[in-house]
Amino acid sequence: MADHARSRRLAREANAGSHWPAHPRLAAHVLGSFIATVDGAAVRAWHGGRIRSLFAYLLTHRSPCPSREVLMDVFWPKSTPEAARNSLNVALHGVRRALRTVTERPVVSFHGNSYGLDPDVRLWLDVDEFDRHLRLARCLELAGRSERAIREYEVADGLYRGDFLADNPYEEWCVLLRDRLRLAHVDALDHLSGLSFEVGRYAAAATLCSRIIEYDPCRETAHRRLMHCHSRQGQPHLALLQHQACVSALRSDLDMDPSPETQDLYRRIRRHESV
Repeated sequence: MADHARSRRLAREANAGSHWPAHPRLAAHVLGSFIATVDGAAVRAWHGGRIRSLFAYLLTHRSPCPSREVLMDVFWPKSTPEAARNSLNVALHGVRRALRTVTERPVVSFHGNSYGLDPDVRLWLDVDEFDRHLRLARCLELAGRSERAIREYEVADGLYRGDFLADNPYEEWCVLLRDRLRLAHVDALDHLSGLSFEVGRYAAAATLCSRIIEYDPCRETAHRRLMHCHSRQGQPHLALLQHQACVSALRSDLDMDPSPETQDLYRRIRRHESV
């Protein structure tokens, strides 16, 4: 009788917790505004940017996982060891408390003096996907498979919702990673615009070139490609105006004139030659 009662109690406890998946799926967006969901439920209770930044650091530094000392040095470099340790404990408590609003399963764990995601957590991270699609796009481009490369570059572009951890612009640890990803995105737009131009999608290529120039006003190759696009769409006047914009940007920001290649393109368009 006692065994039967115990079995029923264990069954009730198992059923009570059955709505939590054994392997929670964590999806996180660190490109643009930070967003995290666990099994589709959004984590909203981030009490302070430092707590959100600490969790983002753990997400993007998984091999190897950072030690307690590394985290103390990254986030509280000017504090005493005791003060930094206390601040880390408070911040980690804040991370876990925010995550507990959507799941009772452990998400952040501590093993061998290092902090990281619990082994049972299944992670989807936008920056990992961004890098993966870029690698695939470049391989396809080198193999001459332009259409598939275009699709992969477009997926990568869609994943780039903004600069890395845009909500935490002053965190020092983000600077190098933010710059790398920003440059990778602009480079992806450049490759995508070039492929679009090659397959005759001049309007799409022109839009991409304009976006590149917004990021990097002195990228002369983007100015030239945009001039080509305008010319091939029967708008040579826009091509000549783009040349003026290129000259202005280079002189204003770099105190230099356009390259001979750009000047030659300008003269050919003025002569109404096919470019």
